[in-house]
Amino acid sequence: METVIQVNNEINNFVWDISDTFNGLMIIPNLIGVLSQLPLIIKLTRNYTDRKIMGKDIEPMLSYDHDIQEALRNVQKGAD
Repeated sequence: METVIQVNNEINNFVWDISDTFNGLMIIPNLIGVLSQLPLIIKLTRNYTDRKIMGKDIEPMLSYDHDIQEALRNVQKGAD
């Protein structure tokens, strides 16, 4: 009976080790995604801090995509 319990514990430990390994490997695609979006994050943050903290009178950057930014600008003009 003791042998069965020991084998069961070894299998359980192995399964947890595999699970921990794969959870640790998930950092790779997440890190790639964050690093690839870093220029966007910097540009948007700089625009926000320039407007809100520094008090500069510049246009808000609502999108990184120029076409979307232009469409949003047109929508705002229509709302005014």
